[in-house]
Amino acid sequence: MNNVPIDKVNPAMSKIGTDGWNFKGKGSHWLPHIWGTEGIAWRTDKWAPAGAAPSYGDVWSDANAGKTMGRPHSMMLGAGLYMETVGELNKGDMWKAYESETTMRPIWDKVSSWCIARKKNLKLLWNDADTQKNGLLNEGVIVGQTWDGPPMALKTAGEPVMYQAPLEGSMAWVDGIAMPIGAKNMEQIYEFIKFAFDAKHAGVAIDSHGYNSPVLGADTFAGAAYKKNFSDAYPGNSLANLNPWPPQAPWYAEVRTEYVNKFKSA
Repeated sequence: MNNVPIDKVNPAMSKIGTDGWNFKGKGSHWLPHIWGTEGIAWRTDKWAPAGAAPSYGDVWSDANAGKTMGRPHSMMLGAGLYMETVGELNKGDMWKAYESETTMRPIWDKVSSWCIARKKNLKLLWNDADTQKNGLLNEGVIVGQTWDGPPMALKTAGEPVMYQAPLEGSMAWVDGIAMPIGAKNMEQIYEFIKFAFDAKHAGVAIDSHGYNSPVLGADTFAGAAYKKNFSDAYPGNSLANLNPWPPQAPWYAEVRTEYVNKFKSA
């Protein structure tokens, strides 16, 4: 890592390597490469956040009943993050739930009960990009928990749609790069990493691959449309407030599916 300019990337993303890819205490085996988020999208002609930023709670609000959408497992996580801010869960509970099944169950018991009590407020559940776009354009959805890509594509096309990181922090997926054991041409590898972590080069790459870059300042070197969308989506301290998805153990996925099915069948 002494050969990697890790200070040039978002600390919240480089931390994933330290936390999730540090095997047997030998240090990070992973570097961030591209990323995206899940946050809040809305119809600008029909709704606006009460404050400077929307909240995951807006998707479940009685005020928006019958006009919201989300993906079951992640909107339940978003609901939990909102519950932490209003004192219905302890701060940090939703990430603590990843530690063990014993820790997870009482937390998700509360989350699932809260979500089931408000399920009537949801218009639709999505599982792909087209469903998100159709919900905002044709199904009467005015606010939803969505990926960043679909609403930004609508916004770029001139539709009255906005996407923004919520108060609780957007949930971020981060794809990375790793070096296989036995790799050769080590000097070239480190030169490539330095090249990739240069803000100017990373910004040019954004316009080619279409994803966000973890390199700080890369957005300022991307095209005009991307820069506008990026600044609108992540104002203020939004990037420092990202919630990268934690490593997910098999038991966690099984238990979460149990609660999601309970919610969907309620």
